[in-house]
Amino acid sequence: MQKKLSEVRLDAAAIRAHHRRVLLQLLRSHGPLSRRDLSRASGLSPAAVMNVVVELVEAGLAEEEIPVTREARVGRPSTDVALAAGTHHVLALQIGAGFLQAGVVDLTSQVVASEQVRFPVPTAPDAVLALADELLQRVMSSAGITLDQVLGLGVGVAGIVDAGRRINISAPTLGWTDVPIADHFERTLGVDVVLDHNVRAMAAGESRYGTGQGLESLAFVYVRTGVGAGLILGGAEYRGGTHGAVEIGHLRVEADGPVCTCGGRGCLETLVSDGVLRGRMIEAGLLAADSAPDDRTWTETFVAAVKAGDPQAAELRDDLVRHLSTALLNLVSLLNPQQIVLGGLLFDLAPVVVEPVRAALVDQVMPVLREGIRVDPPRFGADAGMIGAATIALDSFVFGPPLLPAAQAD
Repeated sequence: MQKKLSEVRLDAAAIRAHHRRVLLQLLRSHGPLSRRDLSRASGLSPAAVMNVVVELVEAGLAEEEIPVTREARVGRPSTDVALAAGTHHVLALQIGAGFLQAGVVDLTSQVVASEQVRFPVPTAPDAVLALADELLQRVMSSAGITLDQVLGLGVGVAGIVDAGRRINISAPTLGWTDVPIADHFERTLGVDVVLDHNVRAMAAGESRYGTGQGLESLAFVYVRTGVGAGLILGGAEYRGGTHGAVEIGHLRVEADGPVCTCGGRGCLETLVSDGVLRGRMIEAGLLAADSAPDDRTWTETFVAAVKAGDPQAAELRDDLVRHLSTALLNLVSLLNPQQIVLGGLLFDLAPVVVEPVRAALVDQVMPVLREGIRVDPPRFGADAGMIGAATIALDSFVFGPPLLPAAQAD
């Protein structure tokens, strides 16, 4: 049966949108490219590339520039196409246990302005979201932009997220249940909002812009008040099962370990979370008993003590590595990710933790998997949550979900 004309037009619009997505993702992955390179990498005809580039430039999403290496040539210089850095932006917000971090990020993932504030836990959701409203307004003012330059807001939040309903179902570290976060910001800011689990967003940020670029699989493990994980499988965020929850913090790593809030015993987060490690530092006399619970500079003391050869600090570090590598061993054996990224508290402790964890995994996994084990701190360090939130906004409102197999450019 022949299609109706309206159906043909709809198909043509969808194809055009797909072409825009292809070129935008190439520019994100490879930086500025000539039209010839875009045509070769995308498989689109030169005429199609030219038409789409015109659309992107008119929309303020791309710009044409003369590469430095071509400026000295005789005649009219050819131009490259690049993502437009200053025209449009996304807002990013991470809601963690006791802190907010907000930023303005451009289309090239560069942070234009950012700020972080703390709040006591527990605090009612309405009060925290109102604080976030003020924080977002401040970072926009710092960046010198207005809402008409904002394409959308990405929010990463601790706990379990229903991405479809865009609510925070449960965040034990915050004491929240069924909080309609996206609806709140769409009402107060008047921009489109995408909501996701904060560590899954971090995994996306590391995959698109960080040390995981070009990899099809990645595991991001984040330790603070609790322990969370985000997975990239097949180049995209893992969202299977119940809300895509990856509860690595509740893997049992010690049979007779402490009782966990989940009802289990010996869960990873009962042995390696921020509060647990601080407590052991105090018990060992490595940290003053009256140190503020939200003071994270204790990690510097810990790293210095390990490097100085303090036996108690070394024992604490070895316990941390043993428990963490036990959990990660299960992850490697089941999913064999190309990269494991250790963020949050583990980023702070990276100088004395990352290499021992990698070595412990190499000693325990099947020989065939050993050469592929890669353990790294996140490229964005303490900004991983904010960059992750920006990434889900950029994916939702600019680039679209990842295309596989990834197009290549020379």
